Amino acid sequence: MRLALAWLLVAAPVIAHGQEPNEKLTIPYILQIPHISNYAMSLGTNRIALSLSQLGRERVWIFEPGRLNGTPLESKKKGGERDPEWSPDGKTLLFISNRTGSWLLYIATFEGDGAKQLTDHTGEDRRPRWSPNSKHIAFLSDRTEKTGWDIYLIPVVKGEPGSPRRLTSNPLDEEDPQWAPDGKSIAFTYGAGRHQNRRIGLVSINSGETRKLLPTEWSGDSFSPRWSPDGQHITFVSDSQGRKSIYTIPSQGGQPTKLFRSDFELTAPAWSPDGRHLAYIENRDGNLRLRIFAVESERHRTLTLGAGTHSQPIWRPDSKAILVLSEGPTYPRDVWLYLLEGGREKLSETLPSEIDVRQMTRPKLVRYSTFDDREVTGFLYLPETASAKNPAPLIVRPHGGPTAQWTNGWQPVAQLLAQRGFAVFAPNVRGSSGFGVEFEKLNDRDWGRGDLEDLVIGTRYVTNQPEIRSDRIGIWGVSYGGFLTLSAIGRYPNLYTCAIEAVGMPDLEKLYRQTNIDGKSYLDSEIGPLRGNLALYRELSPIRNVNEVKIPLLSFHGEIYPLVPYSTKKPYLDALRRRPEYPLIELIFKGKGARASYRYDSNPGASLAYLEKILEFLEIYL
Repeated sequence: MRLALAWLLVAAPVIAHGQEPNEKLTIPYILQIPHISNYAMSLGTNRIALSLSQLGRERVWIFEPGRLNGTPLESKKKGGERDPEWSPDGKTLLFISNRTGSWLLYIATFEGDGAKQLTDHTGEDRRPRWSPNSKHIAFLSDRTEKTGWDIYLIPVVKGEPGSPRRLTSNPLDEEDPQWAPDGKSIAFTYGAGRHQNRRIGLVSINSGETRKLLPTEWSGDSFSPRWSPDGQHITFVSDSQGRKSIYTIPSQGGQPTKLFRSDFELTAPAWSPDGRHLAYIENRDGNLRLRIFAVESERHRTLTLGAGTHSQPIWRPDSKAILVLSEGPTYPRDVWLYLLEGGREKLSETLPSEIDVRQMTRPKLVRYSTFDDREVTGFLYLPETASAKNPAPLIVRPHGGPTAQWTNGWQPVAQLLAQRGFAVFAPNVRGSSGFGVEFEKLNDRDWGRGDLEDLVIGTRYVTNQPEIRSDRIGIWGVSYGGFLTLSAIGRYPNLYTCAIEAVGMPDLEKLYRQTNIDGKSYLDSEIGPLRGNLALYRELSPIRNVNEVKIPLLSFHGEIYPLVPYSTKKPYLDALRRRPEYPLIELIFKGKGARASYRYDSNPGASLAYLEKILEFLEIYL
């Protein structure tokens, strides 16, 4: 089955029958490829609803078994949709839409006819969930500012939804509500949204009584509760013992038990309806593999083949197959179905048929030892033309976060650069997620020091390869990657040839004083409160070394970006502008367009200008 999509920025060439695809990636192609954020399968009919973001608009697409083309959710009103959720009989669809300006809850038949608005308030809703008996709808809403995202409940009587009532009111945010099989209670994650360790809770839908499931002494970040089919246990993910692992606990309370040991981080547990298997995702150096655990035999098996990343496993009702979102270095995210007995089927297609995947590069996993003998990994994209006689210039790409991770998934800009003759190195320096709590916390109170050394050592390691030039090295980072970029060109002014940063953070003290509450809470967790740590904030800030910067800089920011206001970067850029011959290029996104620097599906016009300017800059200076 394929999901038919409209390509709106360029006229796609017609591929004759039997003709091989021969197109390379271009910026317009990258901007057109939809991003699938989540999906849902109806238990009664096997229909699938996809939440797609394309060309700045989020839509829900629906398609059925045996049909090649999907159908968008029809609406006479403007706006988008997301977060689809089928009723247990598969005849009704819940979704969130911003048709009135805010993301609110709607209900419709599967064709999309007669969509009915269920909520109306000044906040937003998300993640609706049907109860197993179709008598209630649970969803998250932030209409109460004091407690953030709370769980609300809508009763359904004779098929007609009633008025919502608030079910939880914990401090910070609730997330990921999961119905018990008997429909009497909901498991959820609480304490989210302010960069603190999350916990698992239960709430009764009748009494509204909330209780904490984990023991008081339980430590670590715990999330993703999933009920066993018999309702006797709840499985969840926690890094309590230093690495994300899968635990289980009796639903009435007790002591958590780790289900099995692994040398890798494990997430996304999903029980088969018959209770015989548990699916989960294993993060092995940035390859996220779909695996299953057989309860009776206690054996593990990997279902997915080759390199790539997988997420959001959903079991088919017969327990014989698993659906999963899958992407790889040469193809974007799509829905795949994996049979337990072997075999797989692709259920959606978001890559244009004329794009030739054979002209894309498969990145190499690089391992190197850093200054304290720890192992750091990264992905190296080499162009086909690179050789010892024709070495390629290198672009180093520190990721944002810093608690993020480069994975072996769809990185279209890296592919585009490789097709243009550039090598791309994407390292996972200390502070990255995916390698355990200790590694993730190594750069706490140490931004731009140990992580920068990892970046520099990795740069020198890959440029020792004969296929890569050691005298033409660019660096490009967004957000925290922008911070590392500015740190690198000030601390190592002779290593890199040119630099690109977007929404970077050159002055951490000024950032703390002017960022929003999310930014402050993140800085509190990573560096500490400004009070008592002022000297450290100043010491870590790249603005200290602005006068050492020699190489050309292309800088992006946004008019409206509350997390990192432009005013926190302006003194840094002003210092560069005061040097008459310094080659500074500065571009400001209008409005909220800065998001287009890391989500190319969100604002196609801004992303087009962003990527075109970067390619032009690299062609001139690298």
